[in-house]
Amino acid sequence: MKSLVVSALVLCFTLSYSVASAAEVEKLALSEHYQVVGTNANGSKYSGVADIKGISDTTFSIVWHIGSATQSGFGMRMKDTLSATYMLNGEPGLIIYRVQGNGSFTGTWAIRGEKGLGTETLTPRSR
Repeated sequence: MKSLVVSALVLCFTLSYSVASAAEVEKLALSEHYQVVGTNANGSKYSGVADIKGISDTTFSIVWHIGSATQSGFGMRMKDTLSATYMLNGEPGLIIYRVQGNGSFTGTWAIRGEKGLGTETLTPRSR
């Protein structure tokens, strides 16, 4: 019985260590500066730049510079997904990005109360 308990404890420790190790491997490295290209829900195009600053291993701040407008947001990252919230014309918005093989992110966004979805791609760039 005692060896069964010890075996169970070793198995639990091994599993928890494996999960922790896998989580560390899955941390997503972010660049600080991105080129932004997007499409609004009405089909019009936009472009600009975005700056990202890591806050913790799971959270970040993001600032979009599109034309003369600046929007600030807060986001989280998990595995191959980033999400961020922001305010646009007094309404909250949400964008969800997927990591691409070349280090860029492709996303879909929405604004509360507006019809349709927009799309956006962030591509790493040097400042």
